[in-house]
Amino acid sequence: MNAEQQVKARWATSILNKRALRPLIQGLFLSFSLTTLQPAFAASCCGGGAGSGVILPKFNDAMWDLSVAHEAYEGYWTKDGDHQDDPANSDLLQQRLQFSYAHRIGEQWQLNASLPVVDNQNTYGGNTSQVTAIGDTHISLWYEAFERVTCVYKITGWESLKPSIYIGTGLTLPTGVSAYSDRVDNSFDITGLGFYRLDANAIIEKTVYPWSVSWQGSYGYHFERPINQEYGQAVTPYDKQLGERHSSSLALAYTWFLPGLAMLNLGVSHQYLKQGATYYDGQRDDLSGFSKTSLGSTLSYTTSPRDWIVKLGLTQAQSGYNYPKTLSVTMGVSHVFNL
Repeated sequence: MNAEQQVKARWATSILNKRALRPLIQGLFLSFSLTTLQPAFAASCCGGGAGSGVILPKFNDAMWDLSVAHEAYEGYWTKDGDHQDDPANSDLLQQRLQFSYAHRIGEQWQLNASLPVVDNQNTYGGNTSQVTAIGDTHISLWYEAFERVTCVYKITGWESLKPSIYIGTGLTLPTGVSAYSDRVDNSFDITGLGFYRLDANAIIEKTVYPWSVSWQGSYGYHFERPINQEYGQAVTPYDKQLGERHSSSLALAYTWFLPGLAMLNLGVSHQYLKQGATYYDGQRDDLSGFSKTSLGSTLSYTTSPRDWIVKLGLTQAQSGYNYPKTLSVTMGVSHVFNL
């Protein structure tokens, strides 16, 4: 059996064993474990900003964040980018509870970690599946490439135009349930990728009240791993490596100052995610890889001491290929404090 035949044979072991469903199944497989691991937006060096993520505000020692996400699936985009509806009577849903923590380890350094609990409840083509398990763990190290708070109320010169810049690296640990775990029947049981990934991250943010603008980018490299089983079935051993991952997001936010100096913040964002082709024993699978473009909005409330942030977010996938169309609603609360 040549390399191309091996690639096709391995895909034949996936859920329902139907090639026509491959873009959806591959997309769901990746979506279940990627959606909880997007790099965090800074909570703003001033304690407000977009009000999301677990990036510590400047001069704070620690921060915890608890969020709940509800994600519904509305068909999928094929390899050619055409949208396909799910079969009649299908109901695909994922819910996530994620705990994150950030801790300052130096004047300009912070260490962050997050762990989700994932609940998949799906009915598709007459097949029903339900699983609740932890997802993949993500840890990251960030350097704050600025020494002073950069939020200003008025531009008075070049000095007031300096942005907040965060440079970081992250590691994804495959603690979730993957296609290569024991007792996995199909892709709907998946809560993790099953691969280690190393990320290089950057965030640039500038606030001139009441406006804030931020950009974040990430490059991810998946480490190759040996495979000897898929969906609980033994397969001929082979090595697999997921493609390089690129993501970026541009966000704009507006802040209202409330009585007592509490803040209400409304933000909108454009997000892009792309992953290259998968390799099997060094053989490129040209039918793999995916991309997704999304629009999002976030509403957050920050208390006057800047120590509590309550958030509500909505993200709608707009286009892509080899990826499901999703609508995600997220609610969360963050607490910033000094030790």
